Amino acid sequence: MTQQPLFLLVDDDPDDIMLLKDVIHSINHNIRFAEAHDGRAALNYLRVAKENHELPSLVVLDINMPLLNGREIIAMIQEQQELEKLPLVVFSTSSYPGDIAYCSTHGVELITKPFGMKLLVEIAEKLVSRYS
Repeated sequence: MTQQPLFLLVDDDPDDIMLLKDVIHSINHNIRFAEAHDGRAALNYLRVAKENHELPSLVVLDINMPLLNGREIIAMIQEQQELEKLPLVVFSTSSYPGDIAYCSTHGVELITKPFGMKLLVEIAEKLVSRYS
């Protein structure tokens, strides 16, 4: 039996997480979700998931968060041999050139949060087709 895909959504805005989950579920209801509302919670989740051999298929994270920001999370994940190949996508309102360059340098796609539902659905379809 094939395990259902698991996406870890990391964002300090619960509404953004809920909206992304709803749109992804409308495309593929078999995807499971885990949530973290700050960087430390995300790293704690990944530590336990690694121990339980249940790493997510994808980590979608915001750049601007409390405790640890997206850049710090990316660096910490990519420093760990067991996690370095984990697919990461930054989903953020940031269009700051430094964030774009950082993500590019670290092989992480940065997707700017859209302001319309049609674009959000297109982004969700892309994530589902690549990582589930």
